[in-house]
Amino acid sequence: MEPLETIAKSSDGMWKIGVPVLLIALTIIYLSLGMWYKNQYGLYRSEATSIQNLLTVRKHTLALAIEPLTANTTSVCEEFLRKRGVYTQITKNATAIVNWRPMTVRMAGYLGGDNTVLDGVFDMDKGIQLALHTGARCFIFDVDFLDNRPCEPCLIHRDDQGIMRSLHTGSIKDGMISLNKRAFSQNYDPVIVVVYLRRLPEGKKQKANFFKALAASMDPLSTYHLGSTEQGNFHNCRSESHLFTSEITNFQKKFIVLCNYNTNLLPSTPNPKDNMDFWTNARLYVDESGKSSTLGSVTNTVPNGQIPYAQVGATSQLLMIPDSDKAAYKEKSSNTFKVALSSMSDTFTTTQISTLLSSLGIQCVPLDVVRLASSPNYTTTLTNARPPNALEDLSNSTNPSDPLSFWTYAGWSRKNIIDGFENPEPALTVPVSAPIPGFIIPKPILPKKPPPSTNSNGGLVNIS
Repeated sequence: MEPLETIAKSSDGMWKIGVPVLLIALTIIYLSLGMWYKNQYGLYRSEATSIQNLLTVRKHTLALAIEPLTANTTSVCEEFLRKRGVYTQITKNATAIVNWRPMTVRMAGYLGGDNTVLDGVFDMDKGIQLALHTGARCFIFDVDFLDNRPCEPCLIHRDDQGIMRSLHTGSIKDGMISLNKRAFSQNYDPVIVVVYLRRLPEGKKQKANFFKALAASMDPLSTYHLGSTEQGNFHNCRSESHLFTSEITNFQKKFIVLCNYNTNLLPSTPNPKDNMDFWTNARLYVDESGKSSTLGSVTNTVPNGQIPYAQVGATSQLLMIPDSDKAAYKEKSSNTFKVALSSMSDTFTTTQISTLLSSLGIQCVPLDVVRLASSPNYTTTLTNARPPNALEDLSNSTNPSDPLSFWTYAGWSRKNIIDGFENPEPALTVPVSAPIPGFIIPKPILPKKPPPSTNSNGGLVNIS
């Protein structure tokens, strides 16, 4: 057996070595936790002063990065009507909205946080101004409410678990005011507004007040809202059956409003504008191929016997559609307006976006446009951009590192449809789409001239 003195000396040595090592390990753990907490939760809190400070920082940072860039204001409608460049190769009957893909803002008015999308802030006017400058022509409004104020619809950034990730809420009405003021100042192409309800108040009276307040928030769109036109009455979803299969030029300077709730179920109001159904041009139903709990509880599948003209699916699910099913899916998307929705924190490569837009034919892929446009990759896209030389240039990404480069030439990019398509030389660095089915507007059928025997001559019969 070892003498007690030897054991004591050994233990003393272990303590002399072990304690410093333990302290160093605890220091590293503490610093790691501190860095994680800073990156995860940022420097700002949900107090008025903290929110204002972050707003100042974010507005300055984003404006400095985006405002000096050349505005993306090319109008595809104007290019058609004035018969310019490669747009002359597109026949009139191939100009339906479903053949076009708008650059889409994932959460209108949201400027994000200091380092990530977490703990971010809303500034409706600045966020929409910067997005329009980049070329955005579709805006997703994530409508929710605070539990202590269920009758007041507002914009909230929540994660897929329903946890509030924005430091405060955004104003729907302020967003509509900004769109009405800015959307058509330099570009007459239509703008799609998606009112995406995340949840609804449970009480009947609360729900009625919620929808009434939501309708009131839409009023700033009155000047340019799609209503009664030569193509039909689009209020109350009355003409949604041919909305997306009509020529895009029919809807110049118009806001097209989509909602993921069947507003036809809402009770009528003395003033039509007090009813959300008045503002809704088309209903957004669940796409069965992209069904997911992340779409929220409000979005429903289309009722039996009805046809969905606009659908939304979870991006993660849509990207998992097997190759064997893609051909059938492309056929469905040729006459239905499809939206691929994801979390704000999700990021996608140009190859993934090409799969959604080109391989599947989806029209709408919402992105964090403002944050992406402030990155050096977007600056590179603009620096290297050249006028489109071929029709397929309007369909493909121009920068493999920039998801927004699918919209290099205009806020509405074109589906690479089979009609009039010429196969380009394959690029090694940028995903190039293959031709897919598009929607061709059928020629009107003129009624045959009736035979003379059917003429009643206004009831005057000559008896000889």
